[in-house]
Amino acid sequence: MSTKELKEKMLARIKDIPDQAPPSMVQHVLDAIEELAKGEKISMDRMARFLRNMEEDKELLQRLAQ
Repeated sequence: MSTKELKEKMLARIKDIPDQAPPSMVQHVLDAIEELAKGEKISMDRMARFLRNMEEDKELLQRLAQ
């Protein structure tokens, strides 16, 4: 899948985030997207760590989102 296609999917899924999702969690995702948008190596490294953490805590994050 191309970067453009992935970005379109992300935008579509963002609309599905429930309004009752914890603001702090949504803020973390926004911060990560802003880091990614910078396109800097340091930002990319931070994003990689963030994604690794999200994968490790996926089950917990899903329960929190419900």
